[in-house]
Amino acid sequence: MSVSALEHTAIGALAGVVEVAIMQPTVGIKNALQEGRPIPRTIPGVYRGLAVSAGAMLPITAVQFGMNRALEQTYRRVTGADKLSMGGTVGVALGAGAASAFLGCPAEFVMIQQQKRGGSLAAEFSHIMKSYGALKPFKGLSATILRESLYATGYLAIAPILREALSKQPAVQDIPGGPYVLSGIIAGLIATVSSQPADTIKTRMQAFPDNKANPEYRSFMSTTRHILATEGPGTFLAGLGPRAFRVCCAVFILNGTRNTIVDALQAHRAPHVVPV
Repeated sequence: MSVSALEHTAIGALAGVVEVAIMQPTVGIKNALQEGRPIPRTIPGVYRGLAVSAGAMLPITAVQFGMNRALEQTYRRVTGADKLSMGGTVGVALGAGAASAFLGCPAEFVMIQQQKRGGSLAAEFSHIMKSYGALKPFKGLSATILRESLYATGYLAIAPILREALSKQPAVQDIPGGPYVLSGIIAGLIATVSSQPADTIKTRMQAFPDNKANPEYRSFMSTTRHILATEGPGTFLAGLGPRAFRVCCAVFILNGTRNTIVDALQAHRAPHVVPV
């Protein structure tokens, strides 16, 4: 019996929490670099926003894992194929990433505001609701959709495609864990570089929630134009180092958690052969 989409959703939730608990400091450093504020110098400082970050990543990876599995099953039913094509694998991952943005965008908005103001999660949430209203946390949604689509494609599609290709190369086969390590690093770097501009735009938009006070950050296009005109294209890669490190690690953590649990479930459900 194969692992269902619902089970993949639960696995994704667990994998997301594990990844955030390990990698949260890179988020604090990355956001500070993108916003142009000082990098936190203390452990509590770099871990500020951990609760909302974990609360955000749990549903994000849950949706990405579950939606990826559901879309994969739909693709197979529609096409009659036993295995996804390369294009199908990428398309399914893009869809899974886009779906998760509707949960990730508001959660990250709250986290960024909390990191800026330094208050508690409850106090920040109350401040946002009173000052901006319930829809303001969705500011930056278009940038989040673009970022999550590219990010999910990296670890859900590119990583396994590369791992399969590298496993057939004799030079890589001789390296212990070579295909897994190399595919994770390459996929992580591709996912980071391709999605970094969208992540920078999203962070800027969410860091300045008042459209009247900061009209330059009102929309995706106005933010893009403002950054290009005042800071140059290099700004789109601000925070690339810590985010690249996090994404590469996330590829290993998320895929490793998923593969371990899925393999264990499938082994447990495999029919037992009774010796004759």
